Amino acid sequence: MTDQESREKSVKYLVALILSVGIFATLCNAACSISSPPELNEGEKPKGCLHKGKLYELGAEWRGEDCLDCSCSLGGMKRCCGNFMKPVNYDPERCVFKFNKETCEYELIPNEDPEKECLSYGTVG
Repeated sequence: MTDQESREKSVKYLVALILSVGIFATLCNAACSISSPPELNEGEKPKGCLHKGKLYELGAEWRGEDCLDCSCSLGGMKRCCGNFMKPVNYDPERCVFKFNKETCEYELIPNEDPEKECLSYGTVG
């Protein structure tokens, strides 16, 4: 194998590694939790999913006050995922971010003038 072929092979591996890490990070980015249905007696079927003391029907979808998007499968499994993105790559000396529970979004606020908006060059969820 020549030096040129070796370099081309190394570049291909590097590109594959970068793509793999990017895909893995994307899949792991969403913050989700899954809850099993409660133990049932033989022959008994689940009635729904319990979330913060409230029973939701099988097949229901809802957004909780905690800004999580939840669903209840027909088998009684509850799945809740975060639906908000946190800003990254901003100037922390100039800006702070706060979470707005009404819109379920993070907002960047300039320290010197809260009426202006700061810029963020990326988000993670």
